[in-house]
Amino acid sequence: MDTVQTLLSICGAISIVGGAAAVIVKVIRPAFQMSKRVEVLEQHDKQDYDRLKAVEDMQKQQSKCLAAMLNHQITGNGIENMKRIRDELLESIIDK
Repeated sequence: MDTVQTLLSICGAISIVGGAAAVIVKVIRPAFQMSKRVEVLEQHDKQDYDRLKAVEDMQKQQSKCLAAMLNHQITGNGIENMKRIRDELLESIIDK
């Protein structure tokens, strides 16, 4: 009878420890999953920022080109400036 009671006590202890471990896992696991999701979102945020900077740089180059063409249309000269800006634009396009 004493061994049965000891066996039941051991089983009760195991079930209590198992229940506590299950609760701990259920509490901690979402925190780790959230951490992984935040890392992925931060990576996407950095990629988006880099792409926006590239688009902004390209837009600046295009604005320079438009200004040079407008000046050329108005004055009829400024060809050297247009060649320089063309080279910068081509270099920018090739690099991307």
